[in-house]
Amino acid sequence: MQQKLERKAPRLAHFLKEIEIQFKWLFIWLFLKLLTGPSRRRSKPLSPETVKSVLILRQDKIGDMVVTLPTIHTLKHHRRDIKIGVLASAVNHRIIEHDATVERVHIWRKSLGEIIKTVLEIRKCNYDVVIDLMTGTSVTSLVIAMMCAPRAYRIGIAKESFRKYYDYYTLEKMNHAHRLHITEMFRATLEPLGIRLAEGVEECKVALSKEQRERGRQLLEQIRNPQYDALIMLNVSAGKLDRTLSFDKFIKLVGELSRRHPNLQFLISYAPNEQRLARTALEAGGENVTLLPSGVSIMELIALMGHLQAVVSVDTSICHIAANLNIPLLAMYNGNNFNFSRWYPYSKRVWIVRSPDWKSVDGITYEQLAKAVESFIADLSDQSMLKQAK
Repeated sequence: MQQKLERKAPRLAHFLKEIEIQFKWLFIWLFLKLLTGPSRRRSKPLSPETVKSVLILRQDKIGDMVVTLPTIHTLKHHRRDIKIGVLASAVNHRIIEHDATVERVHIWRKSLGEIIKTVLEIRKCNYDVVIDLMTGTSVTSLVIAMMCAPRAYRIGIAKESFRKYYDYYTLEKMNHAHRLHITEMFRATLEPLGIRLAEGVEECKVALSKEQRERGRQLLEQIRNPQYDALIMLNVSAGKLDRTLSFDKFIKLVGELSRRHPNLQFLISYAPNEQRLARTALEAGGENVTLLPSGVSIMELIALMGHLQAVVSVDTSICHIAANLNIPLLAMYNGNNFNFSRWYPYSKRVWIVRSPDWKSVDGITYEQLAKAVESFIADLSDQSMLKQAK
C-alpha cells in the first residue's frame, strides 16, 4: 500500500508520513511527561555479572532481524547463563523461532488487545536489560521499553535525542566516523555487558527446522534442472521505491543472460503482487529461466537459497539473507553513501553495483548492470563456484 502510494502520489505519501511522525512525537512528549520519574537514567552503573536476562527490541523487518543475529549469538557465546528474549514483529519473528540462542520470542502486533497482552507477557519475564536496536530516535521502541521493562537498564543506538531515558547508547557520530557497519553497531551495544566489539561471533546462519530444510530440498527438486551447471536467483522486488529497478531493465537482463549463458539456470524471484511482471520476464528468457513457485514463504525461500550457487538482487532482505548464508551475491544499491556504509551485505562474498543517483537504484543504467552481472558470473566461473551438486 505504502509503495503504491509512493508511486502514484509521492507528495501525498510524504505529507502523510510527516503527519504520522509529528503525531508520534506528540504522543511521546505526553507519555514522557507522565513517566518522567521512573524513566530517568540509573544512578548506579550496570554490573555485567548481575545481568541474567536481556530483552532485544527488533520489531521491524526481515532483513533487520537477519543482521541482528550476530549480536544475539555473540551475547549467548560469551554469556551462556543469560536468558535472551526478543521482541519481534509479525513479519520477522520466523527468522528466530528455531534459534536455540533465543529463550523467548515476543511478537509485537499493533492491535490494542495484542499490545496489552504482549506488554503483560514481557513484564512477567522481569528482564534486567533492554537493548533497543531500533536505530535513532524511535518513539515506539522507547515507549515499549518503558512499558515492558520499567526497571531494566536501557541500552540503545544513536539515542542522543533521548539520552535522558537511556543508560547507555552508542553515538551516531562515533559510528559514522569509524565507518561501522550496522552489524557492528548492534554488537557495540554489548560493551556495557563486558563484551568488546572485537569479540563478535560472525558465523550465525538463520536456524531452520527439519521440516523447513526438507521443504527447501523439495523446492530445489521441483525447480532445478540437472542439465545446467548452476542455479542463480535473480530478484528485482524491493519494499521501497528508491530500491526498485525498472522492470524493463530486468526483463532485458533476463533475456540476455538466458542467451549468453545457456549452461546456467536462472530463477526469477518476485513479490506476490508482481507475479504478472515476473511472468513477462520469464517469457523473455529461454528454457533455462524458471519462475519461483507462487506461495513460497520467506522461510521456505531461505531453505531453498541455501542450495543456490549465486544471487543477484536489489537492496532488500534477500541481500542480507544471502550474506548470512554466505552465498555469492551481486547487490544493487543506490548512491546514498551513508546508507550503504552501514547496510551493505555483511559478507566477504559480495559484489556491488552502485547507482550514481543517491535516491534511486534505478539510476543504474542497463549497460552498467549488464557489465556488473557478466563480471560477477566470470569471477565465479574463474573460482569454480558455478557448479551445483548433482
